[in-house]
Amino acid sequence: MGDKTNEIEDSIKIILLGESGVGKTNLINVFFGFGFDKNTETTLSSYCYDGEFQHKNKTYSYSIWDTAGQEKFRAINKMFIRDAKIIFIVYSIDNKYSFDEVDFWVNFVKENLGTQKYIMALVANKCDLYEDQMVMDDEGQNAANKYGIEFITTSAFTNIITFKNFVYELLARYIEMSLGHDIRKNIVKINNDKKDTKQKKCCSK
Repeated sequence: MGDKTNEIEDSIKIILLGESGVGKTNLINVFFGFGFDKNTETTLSSYCYDGEFQHKNKTYSYSIWDTAGQEKFRAINKMFIRDAKIIFIVYSIDNKYSFDEVDFWVNFVKENLGTQKYIMALVANKCDLYEDQMVMDDEGQNAANKYGIEFITTSAFTNIITFKNFVYELLARYIEMSLGHDIRKNIVKINNDKKDTKQKKCCSK
């Protein structure tokens, strides 16, 4: 493991936003190796897990935050989005309403982070439920194109590796961007052998 560096900040804050029931909690839990729970209860408060990521022989800390998706908690989410560096807007392919609300969440990020340096992406979750699909992949891609952000389809149940690799890719991009490198001219390659994730739950703050 490389030496930990504070060149960027103490910890790169990643946050998942989106409507209730889109699978944000399972994405995070499976990401950190805690397993998929089909009976996951609705998230009523924000929480996070800590991890470490190696990039170019340096170790960076990061935290991934889960948030409540219900409308009554949106004011609370304003507190937790502060200082976020990577934001995933999550919807479920079997829930048209969750996709319709993507516009709200994108504007929510822009209004609350303003000119702060961050990366935002759109995540279509529950791609294993294709038989119940109400939002087609091209609709998600078109929305991402509209907002000028990236897009992936994934599943916490069957395809977490797609989400994992996407998280690591955006971490590398954020680090490069924060160091003043032109990420348009430098393709960031992710080495799966150089990631170190700590399954440590951190308290809300």
